[in-house]
Amino acid sequence: MMQSVICPALMVVGALFMGLAGLGILRMPDIYIRISTTTKAATLGSAFLLLGVGARFMQLDILVRALAIIVFLALTSPVSAHVIG
Repeated sequence: MMQSVICPALMVVGALFMGLAGLGILRMPDIYIRISTTTKAATLGSAFLLLGVGARFMQLDILVRALAIIVFLALTSPVSAHVIG
């Protein structure tokens, strides 16, 4: 029961953050602000989507993989955006 509420909620929040990242590309005036805004929102959106997938399947190996991807994205996305900027 709880799984049917948590999974869609996490995925909707992730999709909203991804949409916010797309809106940030369109609305921000400077390329450096666009990179920063997009990186932060896309990383958070990806994290919520992966948490939703992990909560959907409720298997240890899938949850560990999802958490590993979240950690990898959180460590590499801001660094790569800074290097690009």
